Amino acid sequence: MNRTFFLDLDPDQIRDYVFKNNQSKYRVTQILKWVYKKRVDMFSNCTDLPLEFRNNLDNKFYIHSLKLEKKVISAVDSSIKYLFRTEDNFEIITVFLPQLNRNSICLSTQIGCPVKCYCCASGKTEFRRNLTRGEILDQIMLVEKYEQKKVNSILFMGMGEPLLNYQNVISAIKSLTDQIQFGYSRKNIIVSTVGFVPQIKKLVKEKNNIRLALSLHAPDDTIREKIIKKNFPYSVKEILDAGLDYSRKTKSRLTIEYILISGINDDLITAAKLVKLIKKSANNTDRIQINLIPYNPISRNSLKTPDDLTIKKFKEYLVSNGLLTIIRQPKGLDICAGCGQLIF
Repeated sequence: MNRTFFLDLDPDQIRDYVFKNNQSKYRVTQILKWVYKKRVDMFSNCTDLPLEFRNNLDNKFYIHSLKLEKKVISAVDSSIKYLFRTEDNFEIITVFLPQLNRNSICLSTQIGCPVKCYCCASGKTEFRRNLTRGEILDQIMLVEKYEQKKVNSILFMGMGEPLLNYQNVISAIKSLTDQIQFGYSRKNIIVSTVGFVPQIKKLVKEKNNIRLALSLHAPDDTIREKIIKKNFPYSVKEILDAGLDYSRKTKSRLTIEYILISGINDDLITAAKLVKLIKKSANNTDRIQINLIPYNPISRNSLKTPDDLTIKKFKEYLVSNGLLTIIRQPKGLDICAGCGQLIF
């Protein structure tokens, strides 16, 4: 008998199964708590469920689908890169970022990436498919199991464009923020997007109020074409305006991600254009943070990282013009686990 991957089921589907098996409604909550809170690997361990029902669940479902293929630990900052294999034999990467008082996880949402940004290794591989909601959630559960540490912050910044896997990402987020399941605060979940405007507008209507990060990387479309791809369907201004609208309606801070690449978008003229763009679209009450990300080299292009002085001057220019700006320190570079380096 073929069994079903349990994490792919949302609570409504679990409820339907419970009712089909002539069980009471409260069994749904019990099952969700056993799987997502207590982290059982088999339903036979759910001791407050009737024995026959436990057996039915084990015969019908299995809880984990991803298989650990490889684990690499950074000798520099203890970042950990996990290589998981899916049931259909594809590989995905998850990155665990431990800190003294807080642990973050960088989740993949697709196998490969269809956007194919010039600055990103994931786009250099063939796009295979979207990850299911269960495969997204399984990354968190397995990493916490292997590390025996709690993940505090969830970053949808791994392989793939999250908003091109919209339904599965949203379904996963609903489980992550549900108090019976994972119970994460919405402010501790960040979805990063290269800027698919219709999906950003749709995200507003979900009312989940998670944080949004725009992978902007340029103040105009001419420069952005050298970093993202030519003929991207939405302009820099359209993307920024959609992000600001999301931030205002959800009362959340908007993060603007800006990869600094030598000779392309790292000079002060470009910084001035970025200031002008933001000040033209934003108002005084908007909460914006700019994350400057020094380009992390990959083997498949000739792009280069700016020197430290150039990065410092770029930041100082933005700050002097009233923009909250930080330089995001690279993590996991020695194991190719940094931003834009995820490839199998």
